[in-house]
Amino acid sequence: MKSSVQSPLMLREVCEALLEGEIICWVQGNCEIGPRALGNRSIIAAPFSENTTTRLNTIKQREPYRPIAPICIEEDATLYFEGCNHSKFMLSFHKVIDNRLKAVTHIDGAARVQTVSYQDNTIMHNLLSEFKKLSGVSVLCNTSLNFKGRGFINSHTDLESFCLSKKISMLVVDQTMYRIKQD
Repeated sequence: MKSSVQSPLMLREVCEALLEGEIICWVQGNCEIGPRALGNRSIIAAPFSENTTTRLNTIKQREPYRPIAPICIEEDATLYFEGCNHSKFMLSFHKVIDNRLKAVTHIDGAARVQTVSYQDNTIMHNLLSEFKKLSGVSVLCNTSLNFKGRGFINSHTDLESFCLSKKISMLVVDQTMYRIKQD
């Protein structure tokens, strides 16, 4: 990426940036669509502030009332979401039972949860585990990484253009972190 500084992926550094309020583009693996892209073509953020919901909906060019989905370590899901043991494909809604999760709690008190097991998505599971070490919570905001009305972003050029246009300064592609120099 032309206007960026790159370094090896350090999950702790990503989590620290999230806790400081950064919104991060997260890209893992080859170009994929559909359920396999869940957690692999994402915009992620810390789940603690209602302002994060507003910021994410602005980035996505969505109405401000639209909910933001949480992604959570599968084995921890019942700590945060009532009756949620397994929700790999975000097919059901669950009542949010942890009042810290303001950014992923919709007006009706529910969230459409995606759970992640170590076997299904090791790197996302590791990111959520590291986030839990720093914050006490293994949940992040997770929304799809795409331009409005288009499919997932699958080229470095489109990714850099998206980040520049949305004023996102940190992104992760596989095992590399990038800091984009904003003008």
